[in-house]
Amino acid sequence: MVKVHVENGVQTITEVCEDCKCHIRDLHVDDILVDPGEGFSGYTLTDSQDREITNIEPRAKCYCEECNN
Repeated sequence: MVKVHVENGVQTITEVCEDCKCHIRDLHVDDILVDPGEGFSGYTLTDSQDREITNIEPRAKCYCEECNN
C-alpha cells in the first residue's frame, strides 16, 4: 500500500505492508504515477525525467517478509 504523509509542508511517500502496515521502503512520485487511460485524452503525462508515462496497471499489493510467509 502507498502511504502519503504531509507534515509542515513536507510530503513523504512510503510503501507499507498491506497487513501489518510496517514501513517497507521510501518512494518517489515517479514510483506511483499511473496513466489514467482512455478517459483522459489530449494530455501527455510525463515523469520527472520527462519520459512519457505508459503504466496503466494498478500497483501490486505489497507485503513485508513476515506477512508474506
